[in-house]
Amino acid sequence: MPDDAFLREVEPHIYSFFPANGVTPYDRFGVIYDVVACSRIYNRLVWGYSISEYQHLCTDALGSSSDEWVLDAGCGSLAFTVKTYMQHKGRPVVLLDRSIRMLRLAKARLIELNGSVPENMLFVQGDISQLPFRDKSICTIIALNILHALDDAKGMMCELRRVMTEGGSVSLTTLVKNDRLADRYIDKLGEMGGLVPRSFAQLINIFEDIAMPVQYLAKGNLALVHHGRRLKYFQTIVSGNTAGKS
Repeated sequence: MPDDAFLREVEPHIYSFFPANGVTPYDRFGVIYDVVACSRIYNRLVWGYSISEYQHLCTDALGSSSDEWVLDAGCGSLAFTVKTYMQHKGRPVVLLDRSIRMLRLAKARLIELNGSVPENMLFVQGDISQLPFRDKSICTIIALNILHALDDAKGMMCELRRVMTEGGSVSLTTLVKNDRLADRYIDKLGEMGGLVPRSFAQLINIFEDIAMPVQYLAKGNLALVHHGRRLKYFQTIVSGNTAGKS
């Protein structure tokens, strides 16, 4: 971590780089987000994909190396991936989010499933746009559903690439407009400040603009993108999906 980074303990297993008593938007409605936005039915009916896609992508990413550091950037409450992480206890994992409330939900979910927080996992409150890690220090980076929340998508990807080791990988998901009825919902959420509307083509252009080659796949309004060694997940493409590489 940078020499000037100050890390304080919030509670057992949870640390923060933010000042004490700071509140983020997700701290105010974290439970509502967890119940609605992470619902299997909601994501299938509205966005047109199965939440199992997160588990498949995460499983492949975690299996890409045996013992090097993992960063889940914007981990939320681990609603989609807690069981996947429980199956990969051999690698040190930093679970990072801006929201202490989300981190506490994730911690509680791990304890409910495992009885305790696994020794290889550490919760950190931090900013994905200014990661408190040294250059080339993280081998595997996972960032689920965070890119569509940021205006500066290129800045986020450059920051993730900065901390990624040589030969490392970044796997991410994000909502995009993809010629579906739900595109109108994305535009409405954009007007409300809930996300940044982007088309699938605009998303891929982000990676082309920063010369970051990726494999990509769209299922409904969910785009799944990977930079690094090719994953098994992208080797089988279901007919009717948008897929390719740049």
